[in-house]
Formats: sequence, C-alpha cells, structure tokens
Amino acid sequence: MDASVEVRSVVAIRLLALSVSFAAVLAGTMPALSADLKDPLSPLTSAESSMLCFRRDYSPEHLAQHPKQTTKTVLLAFQQGYYPFQQAYVTIVLTPRTGAPKRIAAGCIWWEGAGIDTSGRKLFANFDKPAAFGCMVPVENTDREGGYFLIDPAPDAKSLTLFLQSPITTVPDKLSKAQDNFVTLGPEDRTFTLKRIEPKACASFKAVKE
Repeated sequence: MDASVEVRSVVAIRLLALSVSFAAVLAGTMPALSADLKDPLSPLTSAESSMLCFRRDYSPEHLAQHPKQTTKTVLLAFQQGYYPFQQAYVTIVLTPRTGAPKRIAAGCIWWEGAGIDTSGRKLFANFDKPAAFGCMVPVENTDREGGYFLIDPAPDAKSLTLFLQSPITTVPDKLSKAQDNFVTLGPEDRTFTLKRIEPKACASFKAVKE
C-alpha cells in the first residue's frame, strides 16, 4: 500500500474517534454560528479536485534577526477530506535552513473549542479564537497520536495562522531506516502566518481516492 494511503487510513480512524468525542461534547450546546465560528475554507474546496495552497518564505534578513528560527519556508496544502467525517486533509512541508524538508499530514475538522484538551487546558497559549481547524497527526502503522496542530484561517480565506505542537510526527522518508519520524520545533518554529497562493504550487500533494 502506498505510504500516503496508509497515512490517510490512520488519520481517518483517529479522526473518527476525535469527531465522535467532539460531537458528544458539543451536542445541544452550540448556538447558531456567528461570523467568528464559520469555516471559511471548506466551501472553497467543495469540488473534489479543489485545493487551497498557502505559503510563507522567510527572507535572509528575517532569519538573521531570528537566529533561533530554523524554518525558512512553510507550505500548506488544504483539500477536501478523504472520508465523509473528515472536513479537510492537510499536508504541511517545513523546509529548514539546512537539511531535508519535513512533511506533516493530518485529517482536520472545524470545531468550536479547538485547541483545548479534555481537561479544559489550552494547548496553544497564543491562540484565543472560538473556533479553528483541529488536526490530529497519526503515527504511521499504529493507533498512536503523533501530535496536533491548529489552522486559524482569516475570514476572507486569503491567509491563515498555523499553530504546531512539538515534537510532532512527520511522514516517513522512504529512504530512511529510522524507526521514529518526528521533528522537534523550537518556540520560533511553532507559529506561522501563511498567505494563499496559486493551487498549482501544492499540486504534488493532491490526495487521490482509490
């Protein structure tokens, strides 16, 4: 089985459990959605072949001013969920100053209360919006969770803010013999603001249903 299909399958299992849990918590308590609670991205990917692409490139000047930031480019591909209960399938590519790019893949759902764990604790201190995309990252070929990230899109869908947990699991490199695939991110590599660009820049990450 292709690695990307295996990743999507694990994402689907974990996301189904997550979505059922969220539904139980929110059932009977969610009011009519205000503008702050509406998902601005999914309507733009309602067609099966649609994809949104977001990117941020950091200049040498910016990196010189932030020596602890190791990421020089962030690319995010957002497309329709692979399964009915999965609103979005997201691929993130982090390109460091040195070394090979790291790819993260996850299924995501839009929900009120994203970024808060079952104990009511905030997972991201710098996120305070009422709703966002919560994305659970799987560990390939296991039922374990490999991290979590949030996507907070602008109302006009022209930009978004990405919040990453650390460490977080990455998609295994087929040429690597490492048993654990993950990346540890410093404080300056966990929050990024990305701008929407032409979808063709993310075309190589398009999920194909089989």
